[in-house]
Amino acid sequence: MKHLQRIARLFVLAGIMVMAACSSSDDDDTTFGDWIKSTPFKGVKRSGAFTFTIGTTAYVGLGYDGKDYLSDVYKFDVTKGYWEVVAQFPGALRERSVSFSINGIGYVGLGYNRDDAEDGWDDFWQYDPATDQWTQLANFGGGLRYNAVSFAIGSKGYVGTGSDGDNTFSDFWEFTPGATPEEGEWKEVVSYPGEKMESGLAFVLNNKAYIGTGRDNGIFSTGFWEFAPGTDGGTPTWTKRTPDTDESDYDEFQSAMSRYDAVALTLGNKAYLVGGVASSGATDKAVYEFDATTLNWDNLTSLEGSARSLAVGYVLDGRLFVGTGLNGSSRFDDVWEFFPQKEYDEEY
Repeated sequence: MKHLQRIARLFVLAGIMVMAACSSSDDDDTTFGDWIKSTPFKGVKRSGAFTFTIGTTAYVGLGYDGKDYLSDVYKFDVTKGYWEVVAQFPGALRERSVSFSINGIGYVGLGYNRDDAEDGWDDFWQYDPATDQWTQLANFGGGLRYNAVSFAIGSKGYVGTGSDGDNTFSDFWEFTPGATPEEGEWKEVVSYPGEKMESGLAFVLNNKAYIGTGRDNGIFSTGFWEFAPGTDGGTPTWTKRTPDTDESDYDEFQSAMSRYDAVALTLGNKAYLVGGVASSGATDKAVYEFDATTLNWDNLTSLEGSARSLAVGYVLDGRLFVGTGLNGSSRFDDVWEFFPQKEYDEEY
C-alpha cells in the first residue's frame, strides 16, 4: 500500500514539474504589443499627411491620394471618438511637410509637390484652433526642402535635415513664436552631427529629442542621436546613442534604424517606431521599442493592419494611434490603436 502511495506521489510531482515547465515556456514566448482597429480617418485615403496634437485632439491634413495633392484638414478628439472637418489649409498643396505644436497652436510648413515645387517649399503656417484660422509666418530659415524632421520642446520648435531633390541636408533650425505671427523668428543652431539625412524621424522623451532612420544617396542612415536644447539661450548639444556592436540589442537597433518614412509614438520613457520602408526595399509593418532610461531596443508585435510608409502617428491622452499611409500604389484611411504593454491577442 505504501509503495502505491509513493508511486502516486511521484506522478503528482511529475505533473507539477511539467506544468511549471510549460508555464515558464509560455512566459518566455510572451509577445507584447497589441493592435485594435480604431475610428477610420474621415478624409480620402492618402500618404504624406501632416499631424500635430493639441490637448486631446489630433489634427491631420494635406498629403497625396495618388492623383491629387490635398488641402483638407481634420481633427480627432479622443474623448469624442470621431473626426471633424476644420479650416482648409490655405497655402500651396503638398505632401511630406513638417509639423509640431507649441502652447495650443499648430505649425505646418515645407513639403513637396512634384507638379509645382520639385525642390520643396519653404513657407510656414500656424493654425489656431480657438479661431479655426490659418496664418502665414516667416519663411523657414533653411530654404526649400521636404522630408525633413521636426519636433517641439518647451516653447521652441525645431526643424532640420531633409532634401531639396538635389541635395540632402544636416542643418538644424530653432523657431521661437512671437507675440504676433509676424514676430516669430528662425535661428540656425548646431547641425545634426550624423550623416546627412532625409525621410528620417524624430521623437521627444523627457525634454530631449531623438533623431534617426532615413537615408542619403540611397544608403540607409543607421546613426541615432539625442538632442538637448540649450538652457537659458545656451547652445544645444548632441549625444550619440548608437549602441556598441557587441550589445545584446544591437541587431534590434540595426533593424529599427535601417528604414525610412517610418513614424514614431511615445509613451512615458519609451518610443515605438512603426513601419516605413525597410532595408530590403519592402514596405514594413515592424514595431521597435526604445527605452530612454536603459537605452535598450526591443522588437514588439508588428502592426496588424497593412504594412505602410508615410503614415501619421499621434498620441492622445496616453493612447497611441497610427493611420493613413502608403504601400506600393495603395493608400490607406484606416487607423489602428497600439497597446504596447498588453500581451498580443491574435483573436482581436
